[in-house]
Amino acid sequence: MPDLIVIYGPPLAGKSTVAWELARSLDGKTAVVSTDHLLGGSIAVPGPDPLAELEMAHTQLRLFVANYLKNRYNVVAEGPFFFERDGVLHSFEAEIDQLIALMRNLARRSLIVRLDVDDDALSKRAQAATRESEIDAARRIRTAARGRYGERFRSFDSGAMSPQEIAIAVRGALTQALG
Repeated sequence: MPDLIVIYGPPLAGKSTVAWELARSLDGKTAVVSTDHLLGGSIAVPGPDPLAELEMAHTQLRLFVANYLKNRYNVVAEGPFFFERDGVLHSFEAEIDQLIALMRNLARRSLIVRLDVDDDALSKRAQAATRESEIDAARRIRTAARGRYGERFRSFDSGAMSPQEIAIAVRGALTQALG
């Protein structure tokens, strides 16, 4: 059976970079499913209801994850699971737990990974990516996430660790604590 890893955190925390690094390092077939790519890569002209589009993207995420797991792909799902639209913060954090619960019979092991980054690293990344307009939203999203605990959860400071170091730690958590 394949593994399921869900990576979440604020914009500019390095979720996509870590997800791809981790995916390339896992044994066997592995897919990366991103809520940001589902939103940005599928919707050419947004509709008037941003909340409906966010819900639709999370429904697509569940369907993609289930299909990949059913076909014995390891899956690394990533996204902020918090979105700011028109100045309003929308939480989809419950989707993380729902995703893990729904896929429990399809995945051998599952792990939730939260990435965080301090203000200095966040500002540097925003400048480097010319995404300075996202800094305030990223800070609000970072503080909105609830604390998680337990053997199926890990948290990493992506400003202090490289994507490779985080991928190694995640693989270790899968094999040691959950194997």
